[in-house]
Amino acid sequence: MMLLPRMRLSHLVAAFVLPAALAGCAGEKPQTHFAPLTYDYLGQIHLNVATLDVVDNSVTNPEPGDIGYKSPSPPDHTLRQMAADRLIATGNTAAAATAHFVIDKAFILHQPGGTLDGQMNVHLDILNPEGQRVASASAQATQTLHPDPSQDVESAANLYEITKDMMQTINVEFEYQIRHSLNKWLVDAGGTPMNNAIQTQSLTGAAEAPPLAGATSDNTTSLTETPASTTAAATGTATTTASTAPTPAQATGTASTTASTAAATPAQESEPNAIFPAGTDDGTAQSTPKKTLSPKAGFLKLPSTAKTQ
Repeated sequence: MMLLPRMRLSHLVAAFVLPAALAGCAGEKPQTHFAPLTYDYLGQIHLNVATLDVVDNSVTNPEPGDIGYKSPSPPDHTLRQMAADRLIATGNTAAAATAHFVIDKAFILHQPGGTLDGQMNVHLDILNPEGQRVASASAQATQTLHPDPSQDVESAANLYEITKDMMQTINVEFEYQIRHSLNKWLVDAGGTPMNNAIQTQSLTGAAEAPPLAGATSDNTTSLTETPASTTAAATGTATTTASTAPTPAQATGTASTTASTAAATPAQESEPNAIFPAGTDDGTAQSTPKKTLSPKAGFLKLPSTAKTQ
């Protein structure tokens, strides 16, 4: 008898608790806060122009079926933010050059099958004072997202994610194209051209000629030895090379001294050694080769043939 009331009580508890739990799950709200997409933490790009304008052609020529405006950070607004954070006009106003940052395409499409496709096309033009384009750089980024088809494909989280991914690509590609195509228009934060080191290189600092033979350690190059000094060095006579060019009189005196020294050396042995005509046999190296002279007439005598008594 008491069992039935207990069963009825449990059924009543389940009838109240289960719908409350389901209602709690259904009432759980998705993420509603998304951090703004800013790019001031990246390096700024300084341009040698007086002014910088932003032109958004994606507004005047919208893509059919675009749902990018539903994103917490719409693609075209995010591109404008990137231009404001990274592109800086730092040129001389006297040049009067102008830069135009143009947003050609910025959209997100919900394709059949629950796929999200996004695309961004931008370019940067440099205009001279007459309004003629003198330089340009462009970049493009595309992204595809396959969200859970059982969930809301066009949710704020999905649109925010695909926009963020496209911006990561466009930042890298756009900076590369600018540095590649607009290198002559890049300056530093002070307005100095980035290639200033090459433009102002001193022409007087040309590559120095290789040092001559005989250059001293203190970068003083001695003159080439004269033939007379070379002869003196060959005969073992020490010769000091002057650091300045010798006068004709000095050169003549050097040659005479060397010649007399060279002449005195062979005069020490005018007659050959009868035992060692080629020199001593003790292995001592001769400073200079000696000429072997034929003995004078009557110098060598044959032994006497007379018999001893």
